[in-house]
Amino acid sequence: MASSALRHALLLPLVACFIAVAAGQEAPRAHPLSNLPPSGEISTGFFFPDFPTRQFIAGQAVKTVLGIRNDASEPYNISAIMGSLNNAADFRAYYWNFTQQVYFQVVAPGKELSVEYTFLPPKDLPPNDYQVALTVFYEAAEGFKSTTFFNQTVTVLEKGQLIDWKLIFLYVIFIALVAAGAFYVWNIVKESQLYKNLVGKKQRKVEVSRADNDDEWVKGTPYDSFRRQKAKAAGKGSKKAQ
Repeated sequence: MASSALRHALLLPLVACFIAVAAGQEAPRAHPLSNLPPSGEISTGFFFPDFPTRQFIAGQAVKTVLGIRNDASEPYNISAIMGSLNNAADFRAYYWNFTQQVYFQVVAPGKELSVEYTFLPPKDLPPNDYQVALTVFYEAAEGFKSTTFFNQTVTVLEKGQLIDWKLIFLYVIFIALVAAGAFYVWNIVKESQLYKNLVGKKQRKVEVSRADNDDEWVKGTPYDSFRRQKAKAAGKGSKKAQ
């Protein structure tokens, strides 16, 4: 009985210590992009020097130039930029987080600063439209702040595919339909009586014209004399037969 009580007395501190350690462990922190700090007083502008049309290529780095103007009365420490790739129809459907890039550059009140941020669309990303969000994080006296400077739809293409094959395919289908329609109309017109009459008249005119031309070409030649004699002989033969 005494030994059992002693064992319990020894185990209780160990269990209490384990619970304290487990309770003291920090819970997994949420991703910065899912719990953004409030926005500060800054103005931003951006552009993609290599992809001005925002048609990115899977597996090829995209450089973003971000211009920042501090409109606050205190300096801001530009800390980092992060981004994400999301479903174009439903932004809550997240596909990919782009690598964080740190800066730690201070921009004074009323001053401007330019930084570059490069992100990489996954090389196995299917060609489609996606939503890309890019956010800059900066530190003020009261804590961190953030501003999402780009949150728009972009197009991701396969590497080496700078042509919109979907559009070309639509053009091919359109041309094929027009050609099929023209062929169908031509068959109807060709079988019409009006067309046959017009073609028949033209053929007869061509035959008469050729006959006249033959007479003009051989006139005065030995062949013309031979032809006349042959025609004269044929006329005499027909008269004798009568």
